[in-house]
Amino acid sequence: MQKNNTLQSVVLMLLLLIFVLGVIHLFMLRFQTGDIYPAYSSLRSDPLGTRVFYDSLDNFDDLTLRRNYLPLHSLKSGPVAAFFYLGAEIPTADSIPTHTSDALDRLTRSGGRLVIAYLPISRKTDKTPGCQKANGDNPNPGNQAASDLQDSNPVPEQDSAPVLPPTPQDPQADPPAQDAPPPQMVSIKAHWGFEFACNDSLPVTDPDKENFTLEAHSRRPDLPAAISWHSNLYFKLIDKRWQTLYTVDENPVIIERPMGRGTVVLCADAFFISNEALGFERHPALLVWLLGGHSNIIFDESHLGIYQRPGVAGLLRQYRFDRILGALALVALLFVWKNALYFVPPRREDISSEAAVVSDKDYTHGLTALLRRNITAGDILPVCAQEWEQTFKNDPRIKSGAAGHLRRLLQSESRSSAKKPDPVSGYRKISSLFKRLGVYSRK
Repeated sequence: MQKNNTLQSVVLMLLLLIFVLGVIHLFMLRFQTGDIYPAYSSLRSDPLGTRVFYDSLDNFDDLTLRRNYLPLHSLKSGPVAAFFYLGAEIPTADSIPTHTSDALDRLTRSGGRLVIAYLPISRKTDKTPGCQKANGDNPNPGNQAASDLQDSNPVPEQDSAPVLPPTPQDPQADPPAQDAPPPQMVSIKAHWGFEFACNDSLPVTDPDKENFTLEAHSRRPDLPAAISWHSNLYFKLIDKRWQTLYTVDENPVIIERPMGRGTVVLCADAFFISNEALGFERHPALLVWLLGGHSNIIFDESHLGIYQRPGVAGLLRQYRFDRILGALALVALLFVWKNALYFVPPRREDISSEAAVVSDKDYTHGLTALLRRNITAGDILPVCAQEWEQTFKNDPRIKSGAAGHLRRLLQSESRSSAKKPDPVSGYRKISSLFKRLGVYSRK
């Protein structure tokens, strides 16, 4: 019966171990492919990610590459950089928060290059808010009001960065106060000189398929003449400083404009940067052009909801303090080992029993013990005298009257050294007095 119970326990432990290993293997597969991350994230290695592009740039020694996990308003780009904002969503209205536009202004004002690639709209009849139809019908009344305002007021000539969709709120950030005023907004059309539009008459060969593949064409000799396109989103250009790089049916889909000392590139589709595109129809000339000659490259992950707030352990690893902690742990282990084991065999007298131990302490050990009781300098002589009198008051070797002489000497010594006690001088006087009087008899 006992053997059966042991066998059942072993089988149960093996099944539990297999289950745990299987769960760990599944999580490792998920993290390796990266499909737990949003589409067009540089951490994702499946067809919908952009990790192939990131890893390809990481192979160049002259490029500095990193990911940004901080909100845009707290971003410190450092040197002039090319900032990739991939997989952005189309704004639901014609306005965005001022703090977002200010963050983008800082990127381009310093001479950087901002590359924004929007999520593809792969539907024939688009219903996305904030996106106008090609025939001029505007599904968003707010956009129509902004359009009327733009028609009556010309676009101001200013160098500012274009808008990104609002960044997802940091899940660990404090919730906004209920009485807080609404954030100030900036109009896309009036401030940056473009707006979003959707093509409702797509030249699709197969009407039964919901998704489609188009071709974007370019007239620039340094770029590929045609690339595949998977979105019916395009841009309506209002400011003349926008330069069209690629078009689909004469509608701009990749545009560029100087902003401050830098440049901004808007792409109505991010498919040509994805892992799938780089595996089957890569266009290296276009990807190199997106870099704009910058050697410092930043891929933004915060707009996809991927934030990084390291704790104490993360900060220790970041600043290499984990090695110091490892060294301290090693020293602690050696200390425990040294106190638990003898490196050299002990002597026989060290391992003898306590019954065989004989104390050989003398008066110097007693004096040391008294001093270790933290007695002040003014009290050490009276305490020593009290201990001496209690010890030798019945000793026949001590002459009678010695205790009286000792008390009188202590009184005179305390009066003479009331301000600055000198126990050493008092001890010497007591010793010389006892020798002169012959306190210790020879009986």
